[in-house]
Amino acid sequence: MVCRSLRAAVVVVGCLSMVACGGSTGESAPASMPPHQAATYEYLVPAGTGARLDRGEAIELMPQTLHATVGQSIFIANEDTRDYDVGPFFVAAGQSLAMTFTHTAVLSGQCSMNPSGEFQIIVSA
Repeated sequence: MVCRSLRAAVVVVGCLSMVACGGSTGESAPASMPPHQAATYEYLVPAGTGARLDRGEAIELMPQTLHATVGQSIFIANEDTRDYDVGPFFVAAGQSLAMTFTHTAVLSGQCSMNPSGEFQIIVSA
């Protein structure tokens, strides 16, 4: 029950943390996703990822473990037509999630974006 509550809280915080400011990378985001400020860690789930999973391909878009520190941030953009659990986060099709880590924590959950099937974030001071 605690894990579900923590996950729900993380999803809410992630959704509330979505950023809609212009990025400085010079690349434009797809029409369905707003541009964002650069994050410490950025991950993209490209269109067609679900089809690759359906074919049995091993997807390696995320690390199994991410070591971050308080003040760093993560941005995950889902350009696919399928929703995904990406560790402790839920990222709907065509949506993105941005979050700044504000305190120490260990966050984890199932993830089909790496061969291990799990994504863990360890946030330290």
